[in-house]
Amino acid sequence: MESATELEAPRREAKRKELVDQIPGWYSPWVHLAFPTLVGLTLIGLAISQLREPTWLQLLFLPAILIVSNATEWRLHRDILHKRTRPFELIFDRHTPEHHAVYVCDDMAIRSTKEFRLVLIPAYGILTVFFGTSPITLALYCLGQWNLACLFVVATMSYVVSYEWFHLSYHMPPDSFVGRRWLVRVLRRHHATHHRPELMQKWNFNVTLPLWDLVRGTIYRGA
Repeated sequence: MESATELEAPRREAKRKELVDQIPGWYSPWVHLAFPTLVGLTLIGLAISQLREPTWLQLLFLPAILIVSNATEWRLHRDILHKRTRPFELIFDRHTPEHHAVYVCDDMAIRSTKEFRLVLIPAYGILTVFFGTSPITLALYCLGQWNLACLFVVATMSYVVSYEWFHLSYHMPPDSFVGRRWLVRVLRRHHATHHRPELMQKWNFNVTLPLWDLVRGTIYRGA
């Protein structure tokens, strides 16, 4: 007897072809991946270079912001990517009706690098995060916390770059060099469970490390 995934495969492949055919000819998957990576690493390097003898207490701000970023990822994934609310309809449409329509638990792998567009956030996304969080950076600076402002940039930009690379790695073919890495295999199982249609609205919202899934009790432990 065919599984539900197998029965849906022709429909998913038709949707995949439709979305890939809509990708403009000028699109470069490697530029899409390289731009946020280089922007993020550049901002991280600049922020680190501006640190002024940070204390150990100040350095603890870095993991604290990474934890907050993990919680933010969980919240945005649950409440924006999987709920169609204004003014985030376009983000929802790219994620749930498109990304989840093509990639399911038993068939997560991209077919070609053109599908980077179906997995990665828009290339300008890292700039959106940088400027969107800049009021916090500016507030820390105005409060005389220059090192904390720099560490905030390091943490937020590191998180965005990590999110992109982790998420893409889960959608690489499992027998590829990246797909065979132990950490990728472990985290891919967590993310693939989220790609089960009946589970995606309630379980496994973290894409990077499932820390906040653990805190909120949203790690799926069923069969």
